[in-house]
Amino acid sequence: MYQARPLHSWLESDHGAAASPAESSDRHALGGSMEELRFDDIRFTVEVSSDQIWLRRALGGHELCAQLAIGVSPFAEAGKVLALEADLFGFGTAPAQRSRLGRTTANLAYTPAVTAHRLSLTFPLTSLQVHAIEEGRAGDVRFEIDLNATLPQAAGYPGCAQATAHISIAKSRWEEQITQLGPSAAFEMAVPFPLGDPERAEVGRLLREAQRLLTTGEIRASILEIRLALEWIQHNVNWDRPGAKKLGSQCSQTERWWRIQDALYSQACGALHNDAVTKNFNYDRAEAETLLAMTAALLRNVPAK
Repeated sequence: MYQARPLHSWLESDHGAAASPAESSDRHALGGSMEELRFDDIRFTVEVSSDQIWLRRALGGHELCAQLAIGVSPFAEAGKVLALEADLFGFGTAPAQRSRLGRTTANLAYTPAVTAHRLSLTFPLTSLQVHAIEEGRAGDVRFEIDLNATLPQAAGYPGCAQATAHISIAKSRWEEQITQLGPSAAFEMAVPFPLGDPERAEVGRLLREAQRLLTTGEIRASILEIRLALEWIQHNVNWDRPGAKKLGSQCSQTERWWRIQDALYSQACGALHNDAVTKNFNYDRAEAETLLAMTAALLRNVPAK
């Protein structure tokens, strides 16, 4: 049986007696206003504060970290583990537009003594999700965390309980965290990758390898993979090649596309030559990332066979 009551109702037992000093001390340690969850006579409380929410970089994306305060009541027969399932929700432009962003799980020790836990939950977020959160907010940003709790080691089946933590992060604090993400908060781009086209699949592998090399700091090796992808593009487009002396303003649409890919290919080749002009060229990660993104974008415009 699930019941939810304000925290002040905890100050008295079911018989109206005052709470013990130990119980009051543990509740005070958690602080703030909490919603109580009950498994029949088994209780715990949850609190999350906006200043305990962080958005940070992670391998291959980002993650939203939330620190929860969990208060657990005494119950000798409850078992040793309190299992928590947590779902993170964000909001779109419409007030009722609630979308699930991620899920995580955690276990807490459940002992006969009253205890207070600090539990950190981490929700992976893609760049696309971060941009969707930005588009959906109007000033401050809102999240909700739905918690579902069970006692898997309890004798019998004491049921489960649910609660929702409401989070509001001030506009200035959220924008500060967004700024710290820097270039890692890139928007995601769909690159043509038909399964039935082995040649185009090979280009996709070249671009993925270029991305992998970038993560290990091998800039010039990454640019080599990009140049190989550009060679495939050159050989598989039907764009007209303009004459060397033809003015840009006189070029047709396909001739202009040819010049775009030719300039991109020339820039990538510079990292792999050591002639009088290119020997002093220096390529950093930002330039390699730009070449990779532009090549992936150009691949979208290659006509399908």
